[in-house]
Amino acid sequence: MIRMEVQGLKELEQQLLSVGEKVAVKVLGAAGKEAMEIVREDMEQHAGYDDNSTGSHMRDNIKTTYQSRMKDERWLTVVTIRVGPSKEHTMKALAQEFGTVKQVANPFMRQALDFNRAKVLRILAVSIREGIENNR
Repeated sequence: MIRMEVQGLKELEQQLLSVGEKVAVKVLGAAGKEAMEIVREDMEQHAGYDDNSTGSHMRDNIKTTYQSRMKDERWLTVVTIRVGPSKEHTMKALAQEFGTVKQVANPFMRQALDFNRAKVLRILAVSIREGIENNR
């Protein structure tokens, strides 16, 4: 799992509190999904693909989801955003990302985030601003 955390945004926190908890989760979740779309697309392009496989392919099962953490005391955040292959493809993804005894690593998850970090942050800022303005 790759995590990105932004802290120290008191004004943002105050604005999110002003729209209410439920709306704040919705705004941050939607903004996070939109911002991470570019990472999902990059992962799809670089995920392993086997022409001979008759089953589902890892690259076709990369999704972006968010989950509220407002009621979860283990997290000091409003939402978490997850981008990655389905559970069905977790082992394949880890083997490609980190390698195994028999397979050389061919990272695609971390590089997707690292390469697109600036774009993700720009999209996130715009999406959060629009989400707050549309829900006032």
